[in-house]
Amino acid sequence: MVKARINEIDCMLFYDERITPENAPFGYPHMYHLRHDEDDWTCPISIERFVAVNFFGTVFMKEPIEIERGGYTQVRHFCLEADYAIFRIGGALFEKIFCP
Repeated sequence: MVKARINEIDCMLFYDERITPENAPFGYPHMYHLRHDEDDWTCPISIERFVAVNFFGTVFMKEPIEIERGGYTQVRHFCLEADYAIFRIGGALFEKIFCP
């Protein structure tokens, strides 16, 4: 779980994880899914009620957002709080970086 800010809204992001509403972080009851671009998986492009393809992660917000007519809301601004970001890397890459 990572603190994030999407479209100027504070939220909790579970990157690349499908979380159920029953497991919502305290105080963040509104759940949405994020979709990434077909060619760039590093940044979300839309907020939706459910994403099957190009899933970026699950996001929880304190207040509900308006999902636009097409079934999504465009992500105009996205940032992670650096103090809370945790990156996972595989063993071979870890050894290559940290154990030359």
